[in-house]
Amino acid sequence: MKKILLATLLCFSVPAFADIDKKIDTPENKEILKKVETAYNKIKTLKAEFAQFNSKTENDLQTGTLYMSRPGKMRLVYEKGSPLEFYAVNGYLIYHDKDLKEVSYFDLSQTPVNLILKKELKFSDPEFLVTAVQDVLDEYKVTAVKKGAKELGSLTLTIDKEALVLKQWEVVDMQGIKSTVSLYNIKQNSPIDKKLFFFQNPYKKK
Repeated sequence: MKKILLATLLCFSVPAFADIDKKIDTPENKEILKKVETAYNKIKTLKAEFAQFNSKTENDLQTGTLYMSRPGKMRLVYEKGSPLEFYAVNGYLIYHDKDLKEVSYFDLSQTPVNLILKKELKFSDPEFLVTAVQDVLDEYKVTAVKKGAKELGSLTLTIDKEALVLKQWEVVDMQGIKSTVSLYNIKQNSPIDKKLFFFQNPYKKK
């Protein structure tokens, strides 16, 4: 499960969304993209509880609290009993497994996490392609893939229409494994202690 969780965060590189697929390039969809971009760029900080599901592992559910400060900072605090920690800070995505006593560092710009942590979300990156725009009930959903390499997977962002806040993200990797992180009890733009994003490798020799 731990390896699946890590793969979920690193399944493909998504620095930003891109041009729109010609099949969905309509005035209505462009208007939705503009709303999503405007709404998301109002987010400076975010605190929310989360539930994380993985399609490969039956009954797989991880819960905890998400802290986010744009640009570049995020922390996932899992419920007690989980040995996992995730940080995004100083340009790195940090994966800490307390059971294995392992810490892994990844270039944040080469992970999907970078998309939601950028200072400004833009739908103009030429390297990526928006392949789906949906207006479903009380949600806007936008899906993107890397241009010319759809086989690498996709990322879908879900924005709550009324609250205009990030509600969920969904990653489908190259093997078709889908992982969904749903947010609730969301608090947007409230102060977050910077100390929450501080990470020191406990196994590094001084």
